[in-house]
Amino acid sequence: MICPSCSNVADSAEKYCSRCGLALTTRSQKLLSAAGTFSWIMRRALGGMFAGIIGWMLSIALNRVMSMDTAPSLTVELLVRFAIVGTFLGNVGGIIERSSYKALLGGVLGCIGGIIGGLINRPVYDLFANSTSAYSISHLISWGVVGLFVGMTSGLIERNRKKIIAGLVAGIVGGSIGGILGSTLYAGLLMDPSRSSWLTFRFIEASAGAVVGINLWLVLGLVEKLYIFRRKQISAGSEKVCDFCHTQNSLRAWYCKNCGRTLQFAASVEKLKITPYRALERISNAFKFLSWLSAVAGIVIVVIIFISLLFQNILFAIFVSVALAIAIYIISVVLNGISEMLVKFMKIKESE
Repeated sequence: MICPSCSNVADSAEKYCSRCGLALTTRSQKLLSAAGTFSWIMRRALGGMFAGIIGWMLSIALNRVMSMDTAPSLTVELLVRFAIVGTFLGNVGGIIERSSYKALLGGVLGCIGGIIGGLINRPVYDLFANSTSAYSISHLISWGVVGLFVGMTSGLIERNRKKIIAGLVAGIVGGSIGGILGSTLYAGLLMDPSRSSWLTFRFIEASAGAVVGINLWLVLGLVEKLYIFRRKQISAGSEKVCDFCHTQNSLRAWYCKNCGRTLQFAASVEKLKITPYRALERISNAFKFLSWLSAVAGIVIVVIIFISLLFQNILFAIFVSVALAIAIYIISVVLNGISEMLVKFMKIKESE
């Protein structure tokens, strides 16, 4: 049993926490569970925020690069924006779970959803052209499509039709809410003539992406925690048994080591022996997330820059791409190094 006040591990027979004196009741344990659920969902939402910021700003930068020679059509601009932002938003779940397979699957699905959303945006706008809400409706539907594909990811990993549908619906709701709020915010701030500085424009771009990402992953994270990732608690034993092939796995395993399916059991906090330095652990995880996200952003940026410069000067394109790849690699390594230093510090403190 864990004390929700001081995180002290207590015996199940104890009525009060020996460290802070809080009554260890069913109500206090529900409070601990609710706090853990809220924290879990907020980590998803914050991940969505960072992914949305980077994706939105990168898509706008790419559109500006494309317009240096010939101005791209509005459909192309929308296609680029939705595809890139969709890719980054789809990566969030896999990066948080440190699963390259899930990050790749989510990124591909998010990109597909973004392409479809970008293609239908203008036709939907034209369909409601006589309405003052045409812009809002078109972006609500387009971002809903992006959310639909991103939301499918966890359900596909779980290989469960009901969970796929649940993620799909959550993605539509979260994507639609985030899309209409973020796009409306972006358009409204851009039309304000008083906001003309370079820094202000970058803030507007970041804010729009943040709103889309937060809302999508807030709704999707809630559904994932309460339904898609709902697990049966292990009451006894020190291993998780796969429901499909009956292979025994460690308590910290998420997937079966034999068949690769998700394990439908969860170990209690007491069995996992979680570090008491929870705040440092979360900061470490945040740096790890940013390390992965910077690597994804780096891959996208290098590919875009290389293709953009390839037809002008191939040697210059190679030089710039390699230089950017090295710089972004260094950033990713530094962020990962900070994360590992915090983990090492926690282990040293725990062994004292």
